[in-house]
Amino acid sequence: MRDDAPSLPPFAIPALSLALLVAALLVLKSVLAPVVNQPVAAVTVDGQLNRLQAVEIVRATDAGIGLHLFDADLDAMRERIEALAWVSHARVSRQWPDTLNVRVTERVPYARWGEARMIDTDSRLFTPPFDQIPQDLPLLSAPPGHEAEAAAVFETLRMALASSAFVPGGLSLDARGEWRMTVAATAGTGAGIELRFGQDDPRSRVALVLGAVSSTLLPMLDQVAYVDLRYPNGFSVGWKNGVPPSIASGKSAARGLSQGVADGPNNDANPEISH
Repeated sequence: MRDDAPSLPPFAIPALSLALLVAALLVLKSVLAPVVNQPVAAVTVDGQLNRLQAVEIVRATDAGIGLHLFDADLDAMRERIEALAWVSHARVSRQWPDTLNVRVTERVPYARWGEARMIDTDSRLFTPPFDQIPQDLPLLSAPPGHEAEAAAVFETLRMALASSAFVPGGLSLDARGEWRMTVAATAGTGAGIELRFGQDDPRSRVALVLGAVSSTLLPMLDQVAYVDLRYPNGFSVGWKNGVPPSIASGKSAARGLSQGVADGPNNDANPEISH
């Protein structure tokens, strides 16, 4: 007896096998997907948090009801978390079967920046709620693009002048490239004094401040409004009451107040001191 059943051509067999394999995979996926890709049931937050609350970070992930683990857009979540003012860096990862893990690095504030912003220890600006800005931090300001420079200059001044009567409390760089430093409120009689550096790097004038300026003005710091350091060979002083103290304030002051600087700024009527 002869078998007259039709047979498949040889070239059709691989195609049929592939089609069967794809169908099997689709069936398998439909069966396993609900088991593997489960709804997110928890969001964990890791990291040392001082100013942030874990609930803020969880809320920023926007992992709402019905979100499945492998459908979560981890990059979008990270971006939303890093948009929080006090977040420096964030990383979001999946933990099967149903958990999202968030690791957060909080910003370390370095100084206030202008009226309503701050700068962190990585020299990056950020804007926290105004009532979260610590008012006891130094006050810095500079044109856009000079944040890292201003922070670096201030840090050098802070370390160099920490034990002097001119402890830095603030530093500014204006649009003309001129630097000014304010003595910290905690610096006793020197509090509030302004050091005017002009366009020179303030770090180049540290020796003058620690030397001639300190030795000359120490007995009368409470009467000094500002010290102008824009001279090549000395400095001038602005007095709070507009006139210099009496010669009796000290011999070094008397010698200094009787001298003048030949070349330099001439924008006030206050006595100039050369050394």
